[in-house]
Amino acid sequence: MNKILLLDLGGTNLRYALSEEGSAEVRDTKKIALDTISNFDDFIEDLVKKFNIHSMIISAAGPKVNGVISMTNRDLVIDEQALKVKFNLHKCFLLNDWESIGYSLSNIQDVEIELIKKGNPFNSNTFFIGPGTGLGAALKVQDGQVIPTEIGNTTGLTRSLLNNYLIDDSPSKFVTLEDVVSGSAISSIYEYKTGNSITSEEVVKLLKEGDKDAESVIAGFTKSLAEVISDMALTFISGNGVYIAGGLMRTIVEFMDKDLFIEHFTGSKKGIHLELLEKMPIGMINREHACLQGNLNFYNLNIK
Repeated sequence: MNKILLLDLGGTNLRYALSEEGSAEVRDTKKIALDTISNFDDFIEDLVKKFNIHSMIISAAGPKVNGVISMTNRDLVIDEQALKVKFNLHKCFLLNDWESIGYSLSNIQDVEIELIKKGNPFNSNTFFIGPGTGLGAALKVQDGQVIPTEIGNTTGLTRSLLNNYLIDDSPSKFVTLEDVVSGSAISSIYEYKTGNSITSEEVVKLLKEGDKDAESVIAGFTKSLAEVISDMALTFISGNGVYIAGGLMRTIVEFMDKDLFIEHFTGSKKGIHLELLEKMPIGMINREHACLQGNLNFYNLNIK
């Protein structure tokens, strides 16, 4: 049976898994720190030979232009056509990572989604967002097409969101949206406020232990995320809902005040715009390795 290699490249880790043509199952998933891979092409070549790979689908963090992704948070350029030729593959597809997450929803089960807010969907537009190393987002529209975005690298909301962290000035290190709404933002803002350089996961751990600075940073992050989601939900009229993904967010949602999050989401909106937001469900995707599943779903859609 023809074997398929599924890869997902984030800002920190690479994940890969295997499948077979005609299958909807992702298996044998592995995670590797990108810093441990000295040469990406050599790494891929080893996998192709080891597993006798027929086709490959890669999702990566960065905008796709003419079949090429220059990763946003990593000095790596991926060219789907070059990889197809170099490794003599039958098919090679390259997706933005949030494009892939959008495709993962096509076969997701209800038990894999934790509802933060119930709703009454009124169209087929679905917005996905996830604060990780950066801030990824995508829109899935009526025909099932997924449109990736680069909202994490926009700058219009940054200054106003800094107020949520009780930062009155506008430090030069906080420029883009993902500088104030991402896992990296949690770490850098905690360091800015305390002088201590720790990871976002460590900030969350300190929050659980009652650290007041961690509490302030996570509160600012939660309010900022809710406000960004609100603006994006209206921008794209995402009547089918907003879905959040990522391991960091799964941890934060565990102890998040959901009523307060919804209050920040609706904010000061009035009239028809408030009505639209009230109808939109908000959910947390609890599926592990959503990008790998999305890669396989995209492959199955495009070989028919």
